[in-house]
Amino acid sequence: MLCEKCQQNEVTVHLTDIVNNTKREYHLCRDCARSHGVSIKATLENFKNLTIPEFYSPPEAAEEQSTVSATSQDCPDCGMTYARFRKEGKFGCSRDYDLFSDSLDDLFGKIQPSCQHKGRVPARFHGAMAQTLEIERLRQEMEQAAIDEDYEKAAALKSQLKSLEQGS
Repeated sequence: MLCEKCQQNEVTVHLTDIVNNTKREYHLCRDCARSHGVSIKATLENFKNLTIPEFYSPPEAAEEQSTVSATSQDCPDCGMTYARFRKEGKFGCSRDYDLFSDSLDDLFGKIQPSCQHKGRVPARFHGAMAQTLEIERLRQEMEQAAIDEDYEKAAALKSQLKSLEQGS
């Protein structure tokens, strides 16, 4: 494939630019990319201070988090601050997790919003997983029947649940 600009050299740089949900692709040779200021080094310089937690935070949350980091205390063991943890993305010692736990819950919720696995399961676990999901479904249905005061349905679901749990 030839460069879109000079139409002479082989393409070595592929750029994808997305602005306002409009995707545009550019295919340039090394010389044209360099002459237009496109380089991996320049791009990395723009993002070198970006941390993973900041990546997942909305822009307005950055101000809130900076106030949280200013009020949090330093670890007496390793001297780690919350701001330094946010920048480096790792703790200095085992005590940091307890020290910064209040701020971490929100951060972890943004990175991984659910605590239940929702992906694929290895074949050898399909039976056990299906049974666990069925038990959970029956429990929720039984609780709802009790709330609705449909005690006959709740009793039937309880016996189903008991037989299913005994089978495991």
